[in-house]
Amino acid sequence: MPRSCVFCGAPADSQEHVWPNWAASTLADEGPLPHFHQVVQDGRPGEERRYSKDAYSVTVGVVCATCNNGWMSDLESQAKPYLETMLRGHGRDMHKTGLRTLATWALKTSMMVEHTHGAKRHVIPREEYAHLFEHGEPSKRVRVWMAAYAGTRAVAVGSIWGLDAETNETGPRVWEPDRGTRDIWGATILFGPAVFQVFGTTIPPLLEDLELNARNTHRIWPYAGDFTWSQTSGFNDQELMAFADGLLNEFPRRVATWTT
Repeated sequence: MPRSCVFCGAPADSQEHVWPNWAASTLADEGPLPHFHQVVQDGRPGEERRYSKDAYSVTVGVVCATCNNGWMSDLESQAKPYLETMLRGHGRDMHKTGLRTLATWALKTSMMVEHTHGAKRHVIPREEYAHLFEHGEPSKRVRVWMAAYAGTRAVAVGSIWGLDAETNETGPRVWEPDRGTRDIWGATILFGPAVFQVFGTTIPPLLEDLELNARNTHRIWPYAGDFTWSQTSGFNDQELMAFADGLLNEFPRRVATWTT
């Protein structure tokens, strides 16, 4: 069966770049870059893929030309001034409009990253794709935070994880490795020195009072205030790994609390 566009349902007749194609000019001197892809399901790391490739040449054939050349292209154009400034290592004052754009870009990129894996590895609910297409921004079921990275790891990193929260008489159980969509999901997106932590859930109580305590980390969706982004205050490599694992480690405890 021919693929359908993951956003609008039309035939998927176009290739979308996972990482921005315009970055070719910024990253041209870097050559092939180390890449890392891994999906974590039910708290257990899945298959890990490492390879070298130009970051801006990775594509997925899951969208239609209308989406790719329309709203998705517009989103990249809107995000480019912010991301390009950060790729060049410059600080930037962040305000509400720009933060909405970057949060939307981070979610869209998370969705494209998960399509670099097999179909059974997809964890983001279809409803989030539909909401992004219809409203041009993440839904109320999504949270996005932003930080900086000052380490030496890959320029383009996408890490996706998902958890179930089904309950029975013994508490949250029934992990289904091949189910796909999850009750709780998240992604860490690193592009150059910019780091985004994306989180979503179908269980609204799990969003209550949810914040990240990592240093120099700011929630950008829903909007929580202006701030100044600077690479000089960014994570080192060890801190980046702790940041990526933060929510994944937090939610088994939150689920247990919610179900008792």
